Amino acid sequence: MPRSITLRPALYEFIVKEAALRDRTINAQALRWLAIGKAVETSGLYTQAELSSLLEHFDADSRPE
Repeated sequence: MPRSITLRPALYEFIVKEAALRDRTINAQALRWLAIGKAVETSGLYTQAELSSLLEHFDADSRPE
């Protein structure tokens, strides 16, 4: 059953660009990043503070266009 989520426009555009670079569909790219994020967060290798710091650093909204 299809479901939808709302993404910030800058994040959506970043997904579109990465999908094209990696020869994936937009959906496949988003699902891959979700899976990677889940794996990293549940691995126990990083604290929540470390993960928050990484997210701030790589946040698509902070990237210059």
